Amino acid sequence: MSMSAIVQSYLEQRQIPYHLRHHPYTETAMRSAFAARVPAHRVAKGVLLRDDEGFVMAVVPSDRQVDLGSVNARLNRILAPASQRDVKLMFGDCEAGAVPTLGQAYNLKVIWDDQLAHEELCYLESGDHTELLELDKAAFMMLMQNQNHGLISH
Repeated sequence: MSMSAIVQSYLEQRQIPYHLRHHPYTETAMRSAFAARVPAHRVAKGVLLRDDEGFVMAVVPSDRQVDLGSVNARLNRILAPASQRDVKLMFGDCEAGAVPTLGQAYNLKVIWDDQLAHEELCYLESGDHTELLELDKAAFMMLMQNQNHGLISH
């Protein structure tokens, strides 16, 4: 399998320039960074969160963890990590365990970590275990322009 068809369509409809960065099979965003030989702080990972209102995707650098307290304070919600079953249902066009970083392509609310805005290049999980999307800063900011953000990781 390759990049998620939903992610690919989302990027093409918005004319977002990107490159695919192929790497050996990995199961985490942090290992993808190592395998692709890019700094881990430039690889964004998506973490699916859930509460009674629904789902939110938190996007943070792969070498950091989501700070649920910060996310909940910013969104005025009580979110917790979603179950693996929820992830499989939400991202049916993706390989198991390969959550794409572009939650907005799946009609999810997104909150992203401000640290990602400082990178000249950003790499996003694409929905499989062997490719990262490489975006320049302008493309990343275009994708995230209408999304909530803040310092949400530690």
